[in-house]
Amino acid sequence: MDAVNKKIAIAVSLIGLVLIILMISTELLEFMWFKVLFGLWTFIFCSSIYRLTPLFKSRNRLEDFIQRDAQHLLLFSLMGFFDKKHGPDWLVIESIERITTKDDELIIYSNNERQMSVSLPVKNAELASFIKRILTDSEKQNITFD
Repeated sequence: MDAVNKKIAIAVSLIGLVLIILMISTELLEFMWFKVLFGLWTFIFCSSIYRLTPLFKSRNRLEDFIQRDAQHLLLFSLMGFFDKKHGPDWLVIESIERITTKDDELIIYSNNERQMSVSLPVKNAELASFIKRILTDSEKQNITFD
């Protein structure tokens, strides 16, 4: 997620640079539509920069994205601007065949040919450790971990 957030921030910054060059070299700042466009860019820029800060990671802990109840694994994901969460998507724990953890991503494969992928603001080791901590020993025996 960090790599994606950095690419988004760079793209948004480049768009801002173009807008600033246009603002300086032309008289576009006199038009209301350009002011609205620049305001929208400012909002998007603030959101993309915020996602690179330690505050973003501290406010979006792993426990907020992966939860479990007696029989289900509940997965939430980030969407939109700032800290808006989407979900939960849920899976029956007994149906999970394989779990793959990568930096910033969790992929779960179930026996009913369902695959779920969630981008998370954590590293691979922390994510793998958390998944193994919330599952019981008998559940871990039935699941393949990559």
